[in-house]
Amino acid sequence: MHPYRLSLMLYSRTMRDRLLIVNGDDFGRTPGITEGILQAHHGGIVTSTTVMVNLPGAGAAVQRARREAPRLGVGVHLNLTAGRPVLPPKQVPTLVDPAGCFYPVRELIPRLHTLDPEQVEAELVAQIERFRSWGSGPTHLDCHHHLLYLAPVLFRILLDLADRYRLPIRYPWRTTGDLDRLAEAHRVPAKALPPIIAECDALLHQSGVRAPDRCILSFYGEGATLEQLLDLIEELPEGVAELMCHPGRADAQLAAVSGYVEGREKELAILTHPRVRERLAARGVRLTDFRVLSPNHPAHCQTG
Repeated sequence: MHPYRLSLMLYSRTMRDRLLIVNGDDFGRTPGITEGILQAHHGGIVTSTTVMVNLPGAGAAVQRARREAPRLGVGVHLNLTAGRPVLPPKQVPTLVDPAGCFYPVRELIPRLHTLDPEQVEAELVAQIERFRSWGSGPTHLDCHHHLLYLAPVLFRILLDLADRYRLPIRYPWRTTGDLDRLAEAHRVPAKALPPIIAECDALLHQSGVRAPDRCILSFYGEGATLEQLLDLIEELPEGVAELMCHPGRADAQLAAVSGYVEGREKELAILTHPRVRERLAARGVRLTDFRVLSPNHPAHCQTG
């Protein structure tokens, strides 16, 4: 049987199951984040992570994951808002400030209309190829600060890359929650979201690129509590869901680059709490990673 046809059959079968991808964002951003994600994988429920390949610790973090956590899915956290580009800044002038660094997210969002799509695509390809140069391809693609989902022209680039590399993606608009909270989390006016979501939905449907059936974004900040996570598992419907999370160990480097420090320690404690695995088992939820959605890999599931 052709591998792609087999993959479609396996994917169809998983739709009758309850599968959960638990993705720890920002792998390699600081030593504390890398350590926290690995601990949440070995002692908890994290099954997947994504790395910003342009940051200094990224390569070492990926190699460490391959040595110490071979079952951990590792994807690319495509990044246009932190650090310096992989390409020389002079090749992507619309993406960088005068110092050659990416603009911070709150400065970049008002400038989205000024970004050259060809430069965006070139930089994102360079990021994916850098990951591939470290020994193997990524399991999936997502985006730091969800920037590529905030403008259809950028989302189309993401879909084209996912199709080119035959990879699944995170899709944050398959989520629940009121519009105001979603808008605040994504740093855009609430009234701007419905047309963005509608056009992205249409583009995804037309593309054939795979994504989880739902994306859980609420396990963050005040929403990152043990009871909240247990409730999310209890209410999980059939299909494939992704839980976005940010576990980590607090260190001075993390405090220097992120406003989310103590929250990462809190998430780590919750994601490794024994009651979480007990609830997964009670509900018949199986842990997996993005390879379950990819034609490049066989179905890949762990027991809850």
